[in-house]
Amino acid sequence: MTVAPESGQAAVAAPVAQDQGQGEQTASKRAVDSKKRVEVVEKRTETARTFANPDGTFTLEQSNIPLRTKRDGQWVDLDASLSKGADGRVRPKAAAMEMSFSGGGTGELISMKSDGHELTLSWPVPLPEPTISGDNVTYQNVFPDVDLKITADTSSYSEVLVVKTPQAARLPQLQRLDFAVKAPSLQVAKVAGGVVLAKDKFGKVIFTSPAPVMWDSRGAGKAPTDEDRSELPLEGDKVVPVPLEVGKKSLKVSPAAALVNDAAVKYPIYLDPAFHSSQVGRAMINQHNPTTASWQWEGPEGVGYQDFEPWSRKRLIYHMRIAGLQYTHITKAVFSGYETWAASCTKKEVQLWKTSAITPSITWNSGSGTATWLKEVSSVNDAVGRDGCTPGGKWLEFDATTIIAEQAGGGSQYAYLGLRAASESDPTAWKRFGKAVRLDVIYNHVPTLSNAHATSPTMGCPTSTAPAKVSQNSPVPTVTIVDPDLQPSRVDFEFRVSGATSTLWTGSSMTKASGKLKEFSPGADVTPLPENQLIGWRARAYDGIDYSAWSGYCWFIVDMTEPPPPKITVTTTAPDDVFPLQQPIDVKLSVTTNDPNHFLYAIDKLEPGTEWVPIDATKSGTFRFTPTKAGPLVIRAWSVDRAGNLSKDSNALTIRVETGPFTGRWYLDEGTGTTSKDTSGKAHDFTVGTPASWAHSDRWDSTATGPNDWSVSLPGTSSIATAASNIIDTSRSFTVSARVKAGAKATRQVAVSEDRAGTGGFMLGFDHWDLTDPDERKAVWSFAIPDPDGTGQVVVQSPAIGYELGDWIYLTGYYNSADRKLSLTLDDDAFETTIDVPGTVTAPDGTGQLRIGSALDAGVQNHFLDGQVDDVRIYPGPIDEAALSQNYDDSTPTS
Repeated sequence: MTVAPESGQAAVAAPVAQDQGQGEQTASKRAVDSKKRVEVVEKRTETARTFANPDGTFTLEQSNIPLRTKRDGQWVDLDASLSKGADGRVRPKAAAMEMSFSGGGTGELISMKSDGHELTLSWPVPLPEPTISGDNVTYQNVFPDVDLKITADTSSYSEVLVVKTPQAARLPQLQRLDFAVKAPSLQVAKVAGGVVLAKDKFGKVIFTSPAPVMWDSRGAGKAPTDEDRSELPLEGDKVVPVPLEVGKKSLKVSPAAALVNDAAVKYPIYLDPAFHSSQVGRAMINQHNPTTASWQWEGPEGVGYQDFEPWSRKRLIYHMRIAGLQYTHITKAVFSGYETWAASCTKKEVQLWKTSAITPSITWNSGSGTATWLKEVSSVNDAVGRDGCTPGGKWLEFDATTIIAEQAGGGSQYAYLGLRAASESDPTAWKRFGKAVRLDVIYNHVPTLSNAHATSPTMGCPTSTAPAKVSQNSPVPTVTIVDPDLQPSRVDFEFRVSGATSTLWTGSSMTKASGKLKEFSPGADVTPLPENQLIGWRARAYDGIDYSAWSGYCWFIVDMTEPPPPKITVTTTAPDDVFPLQQPIDVKLSVTTNDPNHFLYAIDKLEPGTEWVPIDATKSGTFRFTPTKAGPLVIRAWSVDRAGNLSKDSNALTIRVETGPFTGRWYLDEGTGTTSKDTSGKAHDFTVGTPASWAHSDRWDSTATGPNDWSVSLPGTSSIATAASNIIDTSRSFTVSARVKAGAKATRQVAVSEDRAGTGGFMLGFDHWDLTDPDERKAVWSFAIPDPDGTGQVVVQSPAIGYELGDWIYLTGYYNSADRKLSLTLDDDAFETTIDVPGTVTAPDGTGQLRIGSALDAGVQNHFLDGQVDDVRIYPGPIDEAALSQNYDDSTPTS
C-alpha cells in the first residue's frame, strides 16, 4: 500500500550553492572559496545528491526511494497528486515511474511504463467514472458494496478493494478476480513468498508486486490517527495472505477464506494487490506470517514485537545503493530512519544491523537467522511519534560509518541494512518506521598513483633486478594521480642509491587539479645523478586530506655511450627487385658489437619513429612491413642501447614498389535510387532494394560543411548485395572496413560479408551484448572467416565496451594470410584485437556477392542487421595505421 508522502520523507536541507556544470573540480573549488558546500549537479539522480564540502571532502545524500524526476531537462520534486488528462486517463503530477489509471469505462485499469517496457492490468467489467481526491482515485460500487480504490505514489501505486459487508465478501464475481495482464516484452511469474516479478529477456527485473494480503477492521487503533486503514492495516487488524495465480496473460486473486469465514471478522475488509517499478528494494519480515514475503512494503511498518490481536514480530531491511563510494576514505556515514510511532514514551533501543543481500522472496523463515543478520552496527534509544513524545515522529540517526566503509572498501555497490528491536519480546519497544530512509556519507577518494614513468630520457618503471639503462643523468619522474574527487593535489618524489639510507634528491610537484590525463612531475630539475650506480625513485600523492601510500621504486642506471648503426638487408625477393604493393616485405638488421639493445627503423622518414626491433643472440633482428604506396621507398635504421643512447648516424636502403589495385569503395551517399556506386572504378555497384532504405548519417569530417551524410538502413530482416561476385580473394590477405550503427537485437548482426557456399568468406559486425554490469550496456564486435581446418569459424572479438544505441562505430577487419593472423580494430585505434588462425591450410575463398546487412551461414542468409551501414571499403591486403586514421576521419568521396 502507498500513503501520501510521509512526514520527514523530504527533509529540507540548508540552502547550498549549485555547481553550474563544470563537475566536481569546479564544485570543490567553489566550496573552498565560498566556505559553503556546493552541489555537484551533474551527479544528481532521482535518489541522490552529491555535495562538495569546503574542506575538500564530498557528501553523498542517498535516499532509498525517488525524491525527484526530470521533466524537460529540469529536475522537479515528485508529486503524486492525481488529475484527469485530455485522453481521459488519470495520472500523478510528477512521478518517478510513468503510470496512468482508468477514467472509467472499458479501457485498461492500470498502465505502467519503465525502462522501455509497459505492463497493463485490466478490470474484468466496465468501470464507473472515478472520484479523484489528492493521490487517491476511487471507483465506487464496482460490485455491490465493493469499492475499488487506487492510491498513487511517486514510484508505485496501491490497489485496494474495500469490501463493506459479509454479503459483498461472498459475491460470486469476487471469489475469483481475473485481472487481464499485458506485458509483451516481459515474463511475469510468481516466485517464493508470493512475490510477482516481471523480467525482460535478459533477466532484469522491471516491475515487482509484493505478495497480496487482506485485512479487516478489528484493530483497536493503537497507532497514529491520521493513518488510513484503506491504505494499510492498523495494529490489531487481522492480516492474511491472499491466494494468487499467475498465468501468461492474467493475475487471479480470491478473498482468503481464513478471513472471510472468521467469526471475529470486522468489516470493511480490504484486498490489496499492487505493482512497483524495480528499484533498490526493501523488505519486511514477520514471524506471524513466516512464509510470506513483503517486498517493497509501503509504510509505515513495524519493528519489534506487538501483542495486539493478532500479534506480530517484525524486522525491516533496506537495500541501499552506494555506487561511487568504492575504495574511498569514508569519514562519516549516518543511516536515518523516520520513526512515525512508538508503543510507549519510554525510550527503547532499536538496532541497526548489517545483513546479507536480500531478494524479493525473503521471508521470516528464510531471512531472520544469522545467515542474514550478520552483525549489529549501532543503536538508538528513543521513543517518538505519539502524544507526550514528539508527535508526528522524527528521523533517528544511526552511526553506519564502519559498515559503509567496510562495504565500499570491498568494492560493493550496495549495502544491506536492517532495523530490529533490541528486545523482540517487549511490546513497549514496538516502533513503526516509514519506508523512506536516508544514508548520508562524507567521503574522500584517497589518491592513488598510476602510470609511473620518466621522461628525458623515456623509461617505464623497471624492477631492481632488471633496471633500465638511461642516457641522461637528470631524468624527470612522472606519475598520474587517480582521484575521482579531482581535488587540487601534489606529488612528492625522492631518489636514492640502492641500499642507501639517505636520499640523493627530494622534491615536489606544483599543487594543481588532478585528472586521468594530467601528469605530475617535480617543480624543479633533478640534480645530476652519478653514472653506473643502481638508483631508484618513488612518489606519493597528497590531495589536501589524505596521503597515498608511497609507490614502489623505479630502478635505473645512467649510461651515456653511443652504439654503432645496423646493417640493412631485405630478405624478401621480387622480380627485377620491384616489390608488389600491399604485400609484406621482410627486412634484417644486424650489428657486430654487443652494445645495442634494439633497433629503430623508419620507412620514408628521415628520423626514427616508434617502430623497433629486438636483437636476438646472433646480434640481429628482423621486421616485416607492407608498402602502401608505389614508387621508391627508403628504409632507415638506427641502433639503440639499453640506456636509450641512439646511434649518431643511420644506415639507409632504397627499394622500389609497384602500383597495386584498390578493390572496392562505397560511400553510400546517393540518398536516393536503387544503386550505390563503387567509387574505386571497378564497377562493383550495390543494389539497394526495399525494405532497405536510405537514411541520414553523421558527417564524419568535423571540418566539412553542407547537409548530413547518407547511409543504408536495414530493418533486421534483409540485406543488399553487389551485382558482381568474387570481388575479393578471401584466401589471401585482405582488409574490410565499415561504419556501423547496430540495433538492440541480442543476437549477432553482420554489417558486411561475402557469400560463400556454407559459411560466408568473412563476416564483420556486432557479435553480442555483455550485460554482466546491470548499470551499463556493453557491446562485443567481431570479425570472422571460415575455419580453414574445420567447419566452423575463426572469430576475433573486441573487448566488451560501453555502447549506446544510436552511436556509430568504425570497424576494420584484417586477415593476414602470411602470418595467419585475424585482427579487428574499433574506430581509428581505440581497441585492436588480434588472434592466430589455427592450422596450416589456406583459408577458403568466398566467391559470391559482397553483402551489406547479413551473412550466408549454413547455406541461408542470417544474422540480419537492425541498423545502418556507411562507408564500406575493401582492400587486397593490409592498410597501415595512417590509412586507417585517414579512413576513419574521411567522410566525403574523392574523385
